[in-house]
Amino acid sequence: MNQPTLRESAGRGVQNLIDWAVQQELSDIPTEVRQQTVMVIADDLAAMFSAENEPQVAASQAMLLANGLAGQASVFRRDRAKLAPLQAALANALAASWNELDEGYRKAVCHAGLYTLPILLAIAESEKMAVSEVLRASTLAYEVTARFAKTWKFSSLTIHPHALFNAVGAAAAVGFLRRLPSTQMCQAICNASTLGVVGPYNQAVRGALIRNAWAAAGIFNGLQAIDWAKAGVTSLSETPHDVYHETLHSEAHIEELTKDLGTDWAVSSGYHKINACCQYAHSSIEAMREILDKHPELEGGTGVAQIELQTHALGMTLNDTQPVTTLGAKFSMPHALAASLVYGHGGAEAFSTQAMQDERVARMRQSVAMRLVDEELPWPHDRPAFVTLVTQAGQRYSATCLSARGGPDRPFSDDELWQKIEALSRTSAPGLTRAMRALHAMCAKSINDTEWASTWHAVVDQMFQPSAESAL
Repeated sequence: MNQPTLRESAGRGVQNLIDWAVQQELSDIPTEVRQQTVMVIADDLAAMFSAENEPQVAASQAMLLANGLAGQASVFRRDRAKLAPLQAALANALAASWNELDEGYRKAVCHAGLYTLPILLAIAESEKMAVSEVLRASTLAYEVTARFAKTWKFSSLTIHPHALFNAVGAAAAVGFLRRLPSTQMCQAICNASTLGVVGPYNQAVRGALIRNAWAAAGIFNGLQAIDWAKAGVTSLSETPHDVYHETLHSEAHIEELTKDLGTDWAVSSGYHKINACCQYAHSSIEAMREILDKHPELEGGTGVAQIELQTHALGMTLNDTQPVTTLGAKFSMPHALAASLVYGHGGAEAFSTQAMQDERVARMRQSVAMRLVDEELPWPHDRPAFVTLVTQAGQRYSATCLSARGGPDRPFSDDELWQKIEALSRTSAPGLTRAMRALHAMCAKSINDTEWASTWHAVVDQMFQPSAESAL
């Protein structure tokens, strides 16, 4: 018997993945996986709120509110403006991407929550869908999107994943929420794999703000991918392989489509961010923080002549010493190191317009010397940083971080994440943390509990309710 070709194996793998996924119910998803899904939703909502005062985000949302359709889906900002689901999702996706504080997938280059949640949550709120359906669809959409990214990996980043997998994520989210049958679901997701946008990765490094719109752009095509599938306008189960491997020359790890289904849940391999920048720079910031903890007199950079960095291949792409936008700063290793030296942390302040214009930061950006690690390390140590500060007196202070905190190997505690979420959202949505913590706790309850029938719309209502303390 002839062995199947790689393309045929890919087609079978895609179909088997979708066949499995559509059969999963909330009861099939373990408690800890449900809880991690809640953490991803809460984290991405907080990221949306964090960007509401960014000028470009505010201007874009103002245009949507002026010209968009009225509806019952919330724009996640202080005034809780309402729009039709598509327009609300566009507004929220742009905001979620803006500050680099959304969650990501650690085993491949992918932000599955960013691609799936804006449209999923908008539809669920508008149609008053049960939280049980939201949790199920969110987990499964994340699973499929992340497995696509893990199956077709790129040895060098040419197209940004926000552009490559955005439509797949949106189609998966709506398809699982609508409970499309397996054949139609497969057709929709395979359609969507052809509808990514041409978003060059270097636009992020160069600070082109259009990069922040790519996740939003995928929502249009994800929805159309479903409608076309329903109308009989379809692709093939092998189409994703033809797109990613045959056309774009990715690696192909076809076994990752179905390996350990139901036991190795993708959402459990997500990472969360405290530093407001590209995750590739987080290990460098941690190493810098370690040096400053031991030698606090170095903070500010006055006595530092040079910062030496040895890091991984992905980190080496972040090499701009003169970023011109806040996005460029978030994708600049020299800025991340310089700003964390000057301010002592990698939070939002370190990547603000003020930080970009800070003369101390500008001086230290020019003093960063980067080189590639001598040997690439295996996951989870595939994004290491070896940092050395050289003082003007010639003293050398070094620290190493093999893997930044926030991923599955070195996770933040739940309390740390709730504190981050509260800090980003409390001004605009004082009840968000309280509402999401309640949902997190509910995940441990039986699926027959009546609370699972409560609506996502009611949860969003709770997010905008002031706490009892603030009402006094």
